[in-house]
Amino acid sequence: MTEFSKEFAKELAVEAKTENLDVVLDFVSGELKNFDMKTQTKIAVVVEEIFVNIARYAYAPETGDAIIRVAVNNELEAEVAIEFEDGGKPYNPLEKADPDITASAEEREPGGLGIFMVKKIMDKTEYRRENNKNILTVRKSIKRVKVT
Repeated sequence: MTEFSKEFAKELAVEAKTENLDVVLDFVSGELKNFDMKTQTKIAVVVEEIFVNIARYAYAPETGDAIIRVAVNNELEAEVAIEFEDGGKPYNPLEKADPDITASAEEREPGGLGIFMVKKIMDKTEYRRENNKNILTVRKSIKRVKVT
């Protein structure tokens, strides 16, 4: 299991604004360059969903900072862990019930589809509230692409 530590994880601090999404995606993709493109694309969807939600809702109507940490262990069967931290309103997205995807869009309750996708794409999703911060950690086991 990959654990976060100051020595191991790469960290990015940005203002939680949707205009900074490309900076966040570039940061994460830079850490995943030794993984296949399909995996990188799936993880980019997860990163976008989580960061945009932080930008839109964590501090609304104000703004604040978000910290994104990425840790990748160095084995062929690697684990990627990405942690999102914000000082916004307490909110555990994992408490929201999964949407009924069998219902039509008109019948479905609004919201919740994004975090549902996150949980389906990633192997593990965890939330904790620590020191007045929301911390959401997502993990995925993946195979490295052999670099030649």
